[in-house]
Amino acid sequence: MRQFTFIFLVAFFYSLSNSFAIAQGFPSPSVYVVKAQMKHLSPVFWATGTTVSANDSQLAAEISGRLIQLAELGQQVKQNDIIAKIDDSQLRIQLRENKASVAKAQAQLAYQEAELTRKLALVEQNLSAVTDLDLTRSQRDIAQSDLMVAKAKLAQTKQQLAYTQLKAPFDGIVVQRISNLGEYVTSGSAIIRLVATQNLEASVFAPITAYQYVKNHQQLAVESPLGKALVPIKALIPVADTRSHLMEIRLDLSLLNWPVGLQIKVAIANGDNKEVLAIPRDALIFRRDGTSIFTVNNENVVAKIPVELGIGVAEWVEAKGKVKVGDLVIVRGSERLRNGQKVQIKTNNQALISSHFNP
Repeated sequence: MRQFTFIFLVAFFYSLSNSFAIAQGFPSPSVYVVKAQMKHLSPVFWATGTTVSANDSQLAAEISGRLIQLAELGQQVKQNDIIAKIDDSQLRIQLRENKASVAKAQAQLAYQEAELTRKLALVEQNLSAVTDLDLTRSQRDIAQSDLMVAKAKLAQTKQQLAYTQLKAPFDGIVVQRISNLGEYVTSGSAIIRLVATQNLEASVFAPITAYQYVKNHQQLAVESPLGKALVPIKALIPVADTRSHLMEIRLDLSLLNWPVGLQIKVAIANGDNKEVLAIPRDALIFRRDGTSIFTVNNENVVAKIPVELGIGVAEWVEAKGKVKVGDLVIVRGSERLRNGQKVQIKTNNQALISSHFNP
């Protein structure tokens, strides 16, 4: 009996205080509303991915020698910048020797060509045997071949000299010095790791069964600690191994200033696209007895409506219940509302915030 009396008194005083507030002319609470609308949504799950560089290379030496110059860790380099040098003193000596060999071969060829011209004149005057002419022509041809060999060796030495300067194949940042100054490296030895920080991609693995749904999408939603975005699909690789049954999806992150190696989440469609009645997620009120929303009628009176949730994508979610297209659903300001309470509708969030400071 005492408990019933206590509940009655609480309800009485609450009703009395509410009537007093209305009598004093206190304004109705302000709310921000959005219309319920039909939207095309697909069921999704969130897959984990990683931001990767399109170019992440371990650059190797193309000639053996001792390292005499090496780019610093964290150094930003441009394409064709020199990032490592190998001692070229022996090759420069060899270069001088090759140039001398070319000059010698040129002189020998010039002599043999002159000798051939002289022998031709003698043969025409029957002053020399034809066999002598053939021998001279053969020696001229050998001299031509010697010159070609000398030039090839010179070109090879020049190429090896070029290899002593390791140049950046793309713009990037030095993230690892695999070899150190003073070390002797051989051809094929990794020297430095260079990573491009522009035109990033995301590598995401999803079940191969999602292929039939993802292939019809041009963009996917991504989230990370640094923000959210809608990014285009760069490559869809519908090949999975027999263990994981996962395929790789590459996303274009070139417009996002995110670092390499950042963990991200990607919304992957795993069902057919459907047209459903959707409301903003922020309109949902979760209680122990279920999920509900508040709607506002033409007289600015609110009604609490239980709903069941269906497909959800980003900020929109399918609502099943006594909700129809065009209903005004309260998105902000529903925290302390009661069923049947009158409210003031604000056109946007800014107007709602201003109303709290300027009642």
